[in-house]
Amino acid sequence: MIQRVQTVYLALVLIFSFVGLMTTMGEWTFNGDVVADFSNFSFNSYGPLNQFQSYGPFCMGILLIVVMFLTLMSIMLFRKRLRQLRLTIISTILMVGYVLSYACFAYKFDLMLQEISPDMELKFHLPFLAVLPILSIFLNVLAIIGIRKDEALVRSLDRLR
Repeated sequence: MIQRVQTVYLALVLIFSFVGLMTTMGEWTFNGDVVADFSNFSFNSYGPLNQFQSYGPFCMGILLIVVMFLTLMSIMLFRKRLRQLRLTIISTILMVGYVLSYACFAYKFDLMLQEISPDMELKFHLPFLAVLPILSIFLNVLAIIGIRKDEALVRSLDRLR
Protein backbone atom coordinates (compact mmCIF):
# COMPACT_ATOMS: atom_id res chain seq x y z
CA MET A 1 0.00 0.00 0.00
CA ILE A 2 2.59 2.61 1.04
CA GLN A 3 5.17 1.43 -1.47
CA ARG A 4 2.98 2.59 -4.35
CA VAL A 5 3.79 6.12 -5.44
CA GLN A 6 0.14 7.07 -5.94
CA THR A 7 -0.51 6.35 -2.27
CA VAL A 8 2.11 8.95 -1.40
CA TYR A 9 0.46 11.41 -3.81
CA LEU A 10 -2.95 10.77 -2.27
CA ALA A 11 -1.54 11.11 1.25
CA LEU A 12 -0.09 14.50 0.28
CA VAL A 13 -3.48 15.53 -1.10
CA LEU A 14 -5.04 14.54 2.21
CA ILE A 15 -2.47 16.56 4.18
CA PHE A 16 -2.77 19.58 1.86
CA SER A 17 -6.56 19.50 2.14
CA PHE A 18 -6.42 19.37 5.93
CA VAL A 19 -3.93 22.26 6.08
CA GLY A 20 -6.05 24.23 3.61
CA LEU A 21 -9.13 23.63 5.72
CA MET A 22 -7.47 25.16 8.77
CA THR A 23 -5.87 28.26 7.24
CA THR A 24 -6.98 31.68 6.12
CA MET A 25 -7.48 31.75 2.36
CA GLY A 26 -7.12 35.47 1.75
CA GLU A 27 -7.06 38.85 3.43
CA TRP A 28 -7.61 42.47 2.51
CA THR A 29 -5.33 45.14 3.93
CA PHE A 30 -5.50 48.91 4.14
CA ASN A 31 -2.31 50.77 5.07
CA GLY A 32 -0.76 47.53 6.32
CA ASP A 33 -3.66 46.65 8.63
CA VAL A 34 -5.88 43.64 7.95
CA VAL A 35 -9.45 44.88 7.48
CA ALA A 36 -11.03 41.63 6.24
CA ASP A 37 -10.17 37.98 5.76
CA PHE A 38 -11.88 34.80 4.72
CA SER A 39 -11.34 31.14 5.35
CA ASN A 40 -13.22 28.07 4.16
CA PHE A 41 -16.07 28.64 6.59
CA SER A 42 -16.19 32.35 7.37
CA PHE A 43 -15.70 35.86 6.10
CA ASN A 44 -14.79 38.45 8.72
CA SER A 45 -14.30 42.18 8.44
CA TYR A 46 -12.61 44.31 11.09
CA GLY A 47 -12.27 47.93 12.02
CA PRO A 48 -14.11 50.41 9.78
CA LEU A 49 -15.53 47.61 7.62
CA ASN A 50 -17.18 45.77 10.48
CA GLN A 51 -20.54 45.57 8.68
CA PHE A 52 -20.25 42.04 7.25
CA GLN A 53 -19.34 39.79 10.12
CA SER A 54 -19.21 36.02 9.54
CA TYR A 55 -20.65 35.73 6.08
CA GLY A 56 -19.86 32.10 5.46
CA PRO A 57 -18.59 30.49 2.26
CA PHE A 58 -19.51 27.08 3.68
CA CYS A 59 -19.42 25.28 0.33
CA MET A 60 -15.64 25.66 0.21
CA GLY A 61 -15.19 23.94 3.55
CA ILE A 62 -17.68 21.23 2.70
CA LEU A 63 -15.94 20.56 -0.62
CA LEU A 64 -12.60 20.15 1.16
CA ILE A 65 -14.10 17.79 3.73
CA VAL A 66 -15.62 15.68 0.95
CA VAL A 67 -12.29 15.67 -0.90
CA MET A 68 -10.53 14.55 2.28
CA PHE A 69 -13.04 11.74 2.76
CA LEU A 70 -12.78 10.59 -0.87
CA THR A 71 -9.00 10.71 -0.74
CA LEU A 72 -8.91 8.65 2.45
CA MET A 73 -11.30 6.11 0.86
CA SER A 74 -9.12 6.03 -2.23
CA ILE A 75 -6.02 5.30 -0.15
CA MET A 76 -7.82 2.44 1.60
CA LEU A 77 -9.01 0.91 -1.69
CA PHE A 78 -5.50 0.14 -2.91
CA ARG A 79 -6.48 -3.39 -3.99
CA LYS A 80 -9.49 -2.24 -6.02
CA ARG A 81 -7.76 -0.05 -8.54
CA LEU A 82 -10.80 0.79 -10.67
CA ARG A 83 -12.74 2.10 -7.65
CA GLN A 84 -9.64 3.94 -6.52
CA LEU A 85 -9.36 5.49 -9.97
CA ARG A 86 -13.00 6.62 -9.94
CA LEU A 87 -12.75 8.13 -6.47
CA THR A 88 -9.58 9.98 -7.41
CA ILE A 89 -11.20 11.37 -10.57
CA ILE A 90 -14.20 12.55 -8.54
CA SER A 91 -11.84 14.08 -5.98
CA THR A 92 -10.01 15.92 -8.77
CA ILE A 93 -13.25 17.30 -10.16
CA LEU A 94 -14.27 18.49 -6.69
CA MET A 95 -10.87 20.16 -6.22
CA VAL A 96 -11.35 22.02 -9.50
CA GLY A 97 -14.77 23.09 -8.20
CA TYR A 98 -13.10 24.22 -4.99
CA VAL A 99 -10.60 26.38 -6.87
CA LEU A 100 -13.41 27.90 -8.96
CA SER A 101 -15.52 28.62 -5.87
CA TYR A 102 -12.46 30.15 -4.20
CA ALA A 103 -12.02 32.52 -7.14
CA CYS A 104 -15.74 33.39 -7.15
CA PHE A 105 -15.86 34.09 -3.41
CA ALA A 106 -12.66 36.16 -3.48
CA TYR A 107 -14.06 38.24 -6.35
CA LYS A 108 -17.45 38.61 -4.66
CA PHE A 109 -15.93 39.67 -1.34
CA ASP A 110 -13.63 42.10 -3.13
CA LEU A 111 -16.63 43.69 -4.86
CA MET A 112 -18.52 43.90 -1.56
CA LEU A 113 -15.60 45.57 0.19
CA GLN A 114 -15.06 48.02 -2.68
CA GLU A 115 -18.78 48.89 -2.59
CA ILE A 116 -18.74 49.52 1.16
CA SER A 117 -15.63 51.68 1.10
CA PRO A 118 -14.94 53.17 -2.33
CA ASP A 119 -12.53 55.71 -0.83
CA MET A 120 -10.27 53.05 0.73
CA GLU A 121 -7.52 51.47 -1.36
CA LEU A 122 -7.88 47.82 -0.31
CA LYS A 123 -5.29 45.26 -1.37
CA PHE A 124 -6.01 41.54 -1.53
CA HIS A 125 -3.23 39.30 -0.26
CA LEU A 126 -3.15 35.68 -1.28
CA PRO A 127 -1.28 33.56 1.27
CA PHE A 128 1.18 30.94 0.13
CA LEU A 129 -1.02 28.14 1.48
CA ALA A 130 -3.75 29.10 -0.99
CA VAL A 131 -1.65 27.35 -3.65
CA LEU A 132 -2.19 23.98 -1.95
CA PRO A 133 -5.49 23.19 -3.77
CA ILE A 134 -3.76 23.63 -7.13
CA LEU A 135 -0.93 21.36 -5.97
CA SER A 136 -3.58 18.87 -4.84
CA ILE A 137 -5.10 18.84 -8.32
CA PHE A 138 -1.67 18.19 -9.81
CA LEU A 139 -0.98 15.39 -7.30
CA ASN A 140 -4.38 13.84 -8.00
CA VAL A 141 -3.56 13.78 -11.71
CA LEU A 142 -0.23 12.10 -10.95
CA ALA A 143 -2.06 9.55 -8.77
CA ILE A 144 -4.53 8.85 -11.60
CA ILE A 145 -1.62 8.21 -13.96
CA GLY A 146 -0.01 5.87 -11.41
CA ILE A 147 -3.25 3.95 -10.81
CA ARG A 148 -3.73 3.50 -14.56
CA LYS A 149 -0.16 2.19 -14.89
CA ASP A 150 -0.76 -0.31 -12.09
CA GLU A 151 -3.99 -1.47 -13.68
CA ALA A 152 -2.27 -1.88 -17.06
CA LEU A 153 0.52 -3.88 -15.41
CA VAL A 154 -1.92 -6.21 -13.67
CA ARG A 155 -3.89 -6.75 -16.87
CA SER A 156 -0.74 -7.50 -18.82
CA LEU A 157 0.28 -10.08 -16.21
CA ASP A 158 -3.16 -11.69 -16.42
CA ARG A 159 -2.68 -12.19 -20.16
CA LEU A 160 0.56 -14.07 -19.62
CA ARG A 161 -0.98 -16.64 -17.32
